[in-house]
Amino acid sequence: MHVLIVGGTRFLGAAVARELMAHGHRVSLLHRGMTAGNVPPEAAHLLGDARDRAVVESILQPGRFDAVVDTILTSEDLQWYLPLLHKTVGQLVHCGSTGVYAPMATVPVREYDPTPCAPELGGFAEKLAQDKALLEYHERAGFQVCSLRVSNVFGAGDVPLDIWGARNPRYFQRLADGEEIWIPKDGTTLLQPVHVDDLARGFRAALEAPGRTTGQIFNLSSERAVTLTRYAELAAELLGSDSMFRYVAVEDILATGRANESGLRFLCEHMCIDSSKAARVLHYEPQVSVREGLRDSLTWMIETGLLTAAPPA
Repeated sequence: MHVLIVGGTRFLGAAVARELMAHGHRVSLLHRGMTAGNVPPEAAHLLGDARDRAVVESILQPGRFDAVVDTILTSEDLQWYLPLLHKTVGQLVHCGSTGVYAPMATVPVREYDPTPCAPELGGFAEKLAQDKALLEYHERAGFQVCSLRVSNVFGAGDVPLDIWGARNPRYFQRLADGEEIWIPKDGTTLLQPVHVDDLARGFRAALEAPGRTTGQIFNLSSERAVTLTRYAELAAELLGSDSMFRYVAVEDILATGRANESGLRFLCEHMCIDSSKAARVLHYEPQVSVREGLRDSLTWMIETGLLTAAPPA
């Protein structure tokens, strides 16, 4: 299979490229050349703006690609992408977000549960609009599409989520330096990060089974959720930190002026994801634990100079 990845040189897109090529698929990456990406040298690089219609139309010629993986397109982009893709490729696998379920009425959340996209929690209305555009076009035209709703991603290549709802290297530096760490509320909020390589395996599975995925939404996450306290403890253990933890009200954290309000409030909503549909249909089996995912992320941060600390334990 020849797969075009739109936005394929950074983090998730690069991981999908590596996974596909490791299993014998050809990969081309459409990007602007801003980052080289950790992708195999055999990958083809197509330089151009993925939102420039003329560029995209010149690249998407019938028969050139079998499928497209999208990690960056907006709902507005999809309005003109979908008819073009329908004419030129066999299927589209889109990256959605489990953020659309926040705040969750029940946990673990499943694909048919409500999607309130509360504005005060960062919204995620745009991600829901993308899913709606995909499913409506599928119903109308029959094009093979699916959306993989992923929970927050970690692994080598990006700073992991911190416990104030951002991806701030300074949090992990404070932890490595043994400074006091403030945990929101009582620390029992559930968090369920997923390793980027597990997601890449999920994307490959969806591409290889279009007949079972078309017109569908799948949640992809890790096997189990952890509390914020346990998440902080795991990072502390890996960094050999003796930081003291203090439980602090959200409003007191916001009063410091050092936290993004929507990010922090979103973090304080339970994120507990049911991936059983993906397990049943795609044979999706996440393999990386939260501890190992954090180790991978922190090692990468140290190696790239984002974090000054001894290698994780």
